[in-house]
Amino acid sequence: MTTHDEQWYRDQLNTLEKQLTESDCKWFDDLRIYSTLGAFMRDEKSVNAQLYMMMTDLLAAEADGSDAPSLFGDDPKLMADTLLKELPPAKKRDIWQLLGIVIGIAWLTMLIGGGWTNGGMTINFLAYIGVALVSIIMLAVIFWFMRTQIYTTVKLIRSKVGGFLVIWAIMAIYLGSCITIALLTPPIFAWHVAYPWNIVVVVVFTTVAIILALHQHDSLFTPLAFLAFVVGIMTSLTMVWQTTHFMSREWLAGIVISMTVVSYVIYILWMRHSTRSLKD
Repeated sequence: MTTHDEQWYRDQLNTLEKQLTESDCKWFDDLRIYSTLGAFMRDEKSVNAQLYMMMTDLLAAEADGSDAPSLFGDDPKLMADTLLKELPPAKKRDIWQLLGIVIGIAWLTMLIGGGWTNGGMTINFLAYIGVALVSIIMLAVIFWFMRTQIYTTVKLIRSKVGGFLVIWAIMAIYLGSCITIALLTPPIFAWHVAYPWNIVVVVVFTTVAIILALHQHDSLFTPLAFLAFVVGIMTSLTMVWQTTHFMSREWLAGIVISMTVVSYVIYILWMRHSTRSLKD
């Protein structure tokens, strides 16, 4: 049996869903949302492969005059719950890769804001461990909420204001926790990295983060690779300036602020496009 990656199944589902009748399209759209939100800690490819087979069965049924409720039942959430129970859990490798991406981006971001001295930087290992633990806890809470509050989550996603507020609340709590840890953790286990080796450290962190993001072969992770690249460039630029002062402080601040604003706008637009492409 021929198998494909997650993106292939998503593209096929997006294409085939447009061929459904309006009522069946609404039913299957609910099924996909419930299945996707409930599929955290499940093998994503298996979920999408099963949805693809159900989609082809439904199209064949429509050709014979049937519809989704007649074929699968009236309740798409009940069908999603039944579907997920039969599918294998997510591979441990995928879970560790996701954790690696989140923690890697957080660590890379920490390099921008702290521990710099003239001619080098100081890495507080205790603070990095604390941020990693906070990242793991954040993902665990999100997974738990998604799995136990599917109906609530669907309503929030379909409400632009509600979804926006929830996302920003989660990010504010997470970023606030990381900043607090970075600022208040005592430098008990710290390592001073002299120039230009601090640049090497940033390049290594940036490269690992980009590789992890792109290795997912997922359109939702590609913007993270872009964000990691921009953060790495800004960090390296600022570290070089600390030692060489090759431009005025005002020019450096203007460049960093401009890069931050532009890259943030690009990242938000890219993420919106990637998210919409999953359903359009």
